[in-house]
Amino acid sequence: MPGPHPVGDLVVLRHGQTDWNREHRFQGQSDIPLNARGVAQSRAAAQALSGQHFAAVYASPLSRAVDTAELVRPGTEIATDPRLMEIDVGTWAGRTWEQIRQEMPSYEEKYANGVDFRRSPTGETLADLLERALPAFHEIAARHEGERVLIVSHGLLLNRVLHALLRLEGRVLGGLGNAHYSDLQYGHGAWRLLAHNVGH
Repeated sequence: MPGPHPVGDLVVLRHGQTDWNREHRFQGQSDIPLNARGVAQSRAAAQALSGQHFAAVYASPLSRAVDTAELVRPGTEIATDPRLMEIDVGTWAGRTWEQIRQEMPSYEEKYANGVDFRRSPTGETLADLLERALPAFHEIAARHEGERVLIVSHGLLLNRVLHALLRLEGRVLGGLGNAHYSDLQYGHGAWRLLAHNVGH
């Protein structure tokens, strides 16, 4: 669904690395902080984006996103929105990808083929994720018509929102690396992708 009065440009940035990223553990909405590499990655993203002006900066309230935003734009007010938090993985939080693959042998095939499924018995589906996240993006767009805005969030959320905004089915775009960003622009009734997964 198209957003009303959309923003001129939208830069979406994934947070820097955490220990659970490095250990291939499901994080979901667990509040895991940036590690030293994540801090360095965020500072590199700050350099990459230093020449750009943002009318506003939004972030998931989880510390790894807020801290990334503050490192990228020090001294800037960060507006947090809980709808920008990563998919809730429920009881899978802290477990490794390998543990989940053993517990749910169909996981890899479903994930690869874009089949939606609940992330643990107490977690969210991708449909649940988009139902809460997309309105946040549309509201931010409406609030900043004609401006450039930075949104710092999480890997799976940003991947699925990008697909939804660009009206792409399945899994066309690869994921965003830690502290990597994508650049979108709205015009002529549709979003288009100017750059994807940019980082160092």
